[in-house]
Amino acid sequence: MIVKFLGHGLNENDKETVGNYICSSLNESYFDKITFFVAFLRKSGIKYLKPYIKKRIEEKKTITFYVGIDENVTSKEALEFLLELGVETYVYYSSQFIYHPKIYIFEGSRNRIILGSTNLTKAGLFFNVESAILLDFKNDNKSGLKVLSQLTNFYSSLIDKSDKNLEKVDLILIEKLYNQGLISSEKFTSNENKNRISNFDFPKFGSKSIDEDKLGKLSISESNTNAVYNSLLKITDEYLEEWDSFYQKLQVFYTKNNHFTVPKTHEDKSFYKWYRQQKLLYSNNLIPEEHFKKLSEINFHFEDAHELFWNRLWMENYELLKKHYHETGNANLKREKENTHPLFKLSNWVALERGKYHKNPRKINDLQIELLEEIGFEWVASGANRTGNNRNTDDEWLERITQLEEYKEIHGDCNVSQTNPIPKYKSLGKWLNGQRQFYKHDNLPEDRVNLLEELGVIWNVEVYKFEIKIKEILDYKDKYGDYDVPVNFKENPGLGNYVYRLKTKGVKEDWKLSRLNEIGFKNIGKKKRREKKGHITKQWFDMLNTLKQLKNVNISKNYASNPKLGIWLNNQKKAYRNDKLKEEQISALKEIGIVLSKESEKTKRWNDYIELIELFREEFGNIEITENYDQELYGWIKLQESNMLSNRLKAKKIEILKKLKVL
Repeated sequence: MIVKFLGHGLNENDKETVGNYICSSLNESYFDKITFFVAFLRKSGIKYLKPYIKKRIEEKKTITFYVGIDENVTSKEALEFLLELGVETYVYYSSQFIYHPKIYIFEGSRNRIILGSTNLTKAGLFFNVESAILLDFKNDNKSGLKVLSQLTNFYSSLIDKSDKNLEKVDLILIEKLYNQGLISSEKFTSNENKNRISNFDFPKFGSKSIDEDKLGKLSISESNTNAVYNSLLKITDEYLEEWDSFYQKLQVFYTKNNHFTVPKTHEDKSFYKWYRQQKLLYSNNLIPEEHFKKLSEINFHFEDAHELFWNRLWMENYELLKKHYHETGNANLKREKENTHPLFKLSNWVALERGKYHKNPRKINDLQIELLEEIGFEWVASGANRTGNNRNTDDEWLERITQLEEYKEIHGDCNVSQTNPIPKYKSLGKWLNGQRQFYKHDNLPEDRVNLLEELGVIWNVEVYKFEIKIKEILDYKDKYGDYDVPVNFKENPGLGNYVYRLKTKGVKEDWKLSRLNEIGFKNIGKKKRREKKGHITKQWFDMLNTLKQLKNVNISKNYASNPKLGIWLNNQKKAYRNDKLKEEQISALKEIGIVLSKESEKTKRWNDYIELIELFREEFGNIEITENYDQELYGWIKLQESNMLSNRLKAKKIEILKKLKVL
């Protein structure tokens, strides 16, 4: 995951403004879904986003704005501007509290979240002292996906359009909000506080310009984030005090292992960190001269350790071939297929070197070529020693290794699926599965095993995936104290169902059973299966007990003191309307005073308006309902007309309104 601080306004000529990062994110084509939650919106600001929004709309990307209209800052021109662009826009307004988020979410093959203090105003995007945090992560990054899930869960009532304070923007609504004084105009009529609102469009003092040619061109990638390395490049007093003790530890390590390559898996993490620090300080010309001298005296390798490892391994095989040459006069071994043959490993190494020379020359250097040729090594095997068939097999294997390296660079691992929809990766997945089968039956040459393991190939995928689940289960226990993962566990939706299957269906493999017993996971396959719908979990009763502590238990969905509790109660009411609650749950909720109704707030509001129209018809007959009679009712009727014209009104509702002579 990439984590980056964004800020502007303190320096006179900031180019990497938060506004520029938002423009640059909109300019990335791999984001398919873009969602903005923002308090203030001005055309003077969002006009700079226009070319990037327009491009994404043309590509059929989904863009949605959820905008606040508090403080009379959001303007009618800005809302009209978004309508013209074709952006789906909603306004949020509550008489109880201010809607004040500034969150920009980009989802797709990668994901990005920008959240901080920046509103979509010109001053906010480019001039004010503003700051934000940018998170950028792949779809396999659990921490990033967890944050994204928490955000979308919190704003779920807006996203699913069920919140009573939310209204979709159209021209009628814009006119209504403007007439009610809830949104402003950027033309500054005499009724508006020009001095206050103009600060959102221009700097407080002086004049600043925006170089539009430089907008939308900032890039975010793993390669330009150096947070980890920066911490290792600092020479602190603590580092200097500990250096000699780590240096002695390095000498002990060499005595035991006959090399200086400290593995990442070393039990002493601080020692590995120090080891890496020496290489980074050296490569950045920051290593103290005294330290460099001491390390050089013991032949410490400052360059990449992987290269050193492979050079050492290469020399070991070369010495074996050289010995064979001195004994037999022949360095051109034929390929031995039987793994019991004494020259099986060495002959495979010889074949591999020929393959590198012809297909992947970057894998073999000039010195290695010279050493082999000194003992009469031939780069094209003679027909007596080698068949064209075998040659093709070696070449193909090396081509696959190169392809696997490319896959890892893109996806971060070597777990290629055999069902990958991309043709070349599908065949690569099948090839990799074949290598795993050879390895399982001890029929894969050691040099190939080493190459695949160095790339990060996992031999037993089933064990690997099972251990991931074990870690997730243990993480849950560390946090909550037990293994009772609820089926609807939102932090990790798949884990609840997985644990449910373990407890009901159990496992067939003895090694899985043994591993579960090892961590203390009990009752495997012994729990009686029950219907998941309405399944009462420990979490459900925990939420109920939390609700019991409140003086007024009938809280709203947007309960500020405990947002999760408000959302949970709203979901219970929704489940009741859809007959998805068990009697035990219904009784428990009613017992503490929760009002359950088969009618939602949205439906109740609809029925209330219909009742008002029916009363009007009884008193005044079929005359038109005007704005002078009831401004709110008139606005609601106009909204229904707009919804009907845009096919967003159900046929049953249209029929009711036509009977009442309002459509």
